[in-house]
Amino acid sequence: MRFGRRKFVNNRHPEIITVDADTPALVLPYPPTIDEKYLYTKTRRVPLYICGTLSFLSITAGMWLFSISTEEFYWRVSFVGLGFIVEFYMLIAYAVGYTGRDYDLENHNKVITEYATSPGDEPSVDILLPCCGEPLEILENTYKNIVRLSYTNFKVHVLDDGGLDTVKKLAESYGFNYIRRENRGYLKKAGNLRHSFNVTSGDFFVIFDADFCPRHDFLLEMVPIMRKETDIAIAQSPQFFRPCREQTWVEQGASSTQELFYRVIQVNRDRWGAPICVGSNAIYRREALKAVGGTAEIGHSEDVHTGFFAMTRGWRVKYVPLALARGVSPDTPKAYFSQQMRWCSGSSALLTNPEFWKSNLTIVQKLCFLTGMLYYSAAALGIFLNPMPGLLMLLFNPEHIIFYNFFFVIPAMIDSIFIFRLWSRQSYNFNCIFAFVIQQYAYLMAIKDKICGTTALWVPSGDNKAQTGLGKAKGGNNKYRNSRILCAVWVHFTMAATIGLSTFRILQGYHFYNYIPMLALDSYTVFATFRFIWTS
Repeated sequence: MRFGRRKFVNNRHPEIITVDADTPALVLPYPPTIDEKYLYTKTRRVPLYICGTLSFLSITAGMWLFSISTEEFYWRVSFVGLGFIVEFYMLIAYAVGYTGRDYDLENHNKVITEYATSPGDEPSVDILLPCCGEPLEILENTYKNIVRLSYTNFKVHVLDDGGLDTVKKLAESYGFNYIRRENRGYLKKAGNLRHSFNVTSGDFFVIFDADFCPRHDFLLEMVPIMRKETDIAIAQSPQFFRPCREQTWVEQGASSTQELFYRVIQVNRDRWGAPICVGSNAIYRREALKAVGGTAEIGHSEDVHTGFFAMTRGWRVKYVPLALARGVSPDTPKAYFSQQMRWCSGSSALLTNPEFWKSNLTIVQKLCFLTGMLYYSAAALGIFLNPMPGLLMLLFNPEHIIFYNFFFVIPAMIDSIFIFRLWSRQSYNFNCIFAFVIQQYAYLMAIKDKICGTTALWVPSGDNKAQTGLGKAKGGNNKYRNSRILCAVWVHFTMAATIGLSTFRILQGYHFYNYIPMLALDSYTVFATFRFIWTS
């Protein structure tokens, strides 16, 4: 049985919480408030990048000093080779970041005024609401906000790949057009969207994932941009989330970690004409996709590919950092792991496609896309690179272990724990650190799958029972379980090795205090990975 309760966060917007005895509390979203709408228009990126640069330079200096001090050639080459990937990513990311600029809100408001629509001259818009097994509470919460859009010339289509009569009844009760394609499952979400493209006819169409609740002025903010700049194929607004204490730790961490991407990185990429289309909360020009039959014909990450291929055909993708719709993040570690694997797989699929490198995008645009894959690679490599210097020095060069050598790590610790908290407009706390651990192992598994050709099939985030998915082989998919086992074995092995080797070196006569920072860092890693390993 499911019960509902309301918790009022402010006088205008209650957070609606439904509780199930067998599942985490479901915290339903509501549209962003007027204050939240403009949270991402000021990046405050300069202080953030200055602190990040200091952290980067400190870590880099420590890495190279370690490489120089290591006499064993093969360890030196391995560490430098892997470290170079991280260094290369950071150099490109900071170069794009420093040359970025804040969104011109004043010009945006001018465009909204000059190209505002009124009943009678509004372009037609199709609202596409794909779903596949999400709870009815989430769907109805979205539908309630869709009908409040301040626009007259739009039609709503529910694209149900779950094939549920209950969803059909709900959609029809709101006067929405219900679409259930015959070849359900073909190309997953991409196939669902491509089918809808052929049975709708609006000048523009907007996609909202099942959980996203738009503000009433979503179309009033986005349509004028498309009317003014006729070479724009897609105008993308942020996927906005707001963590609160009623959510699970995963949902809180996952929500807060998205802020950097939507508040800073996408704005910086837009400066160079290379923002990523993320599917939901975007408005699409039908004319721009007519030649190819709609969104990209690919079974995963069709959003990124749709934007990329539109750019290769001479169209533009524009990023508008106004929070115009709020959604929910995955609320379990397994669901979040699945989502992050899917995102990494989509990015790697694009970057390993020869068409990407042969495309007519500029070098800077390609570098912007490249940073995405490099980020996934750098995060995954961090699993092994972080403990490697200490262990190798314990094994081969204990005389070089001096407590102040670990000062190279302090700026990075301060940056990740304190600076981001000061910069963030969200609730940035240790849940973000816990969520990042899940990201690291999800990326590692996705990269391994790409190399080995064992990438799992796409599974809707809303279908929590299907998060394990199916791989190419028959039977269940144990990627999440295997990643947790790997994390437990690796973290506890490195911790045990550090303790054992440190004890051995101290007994040999080395000063004990030189080993305290190393043990403290390993203890922090055990703390950061605890929830991923021990909570399901």
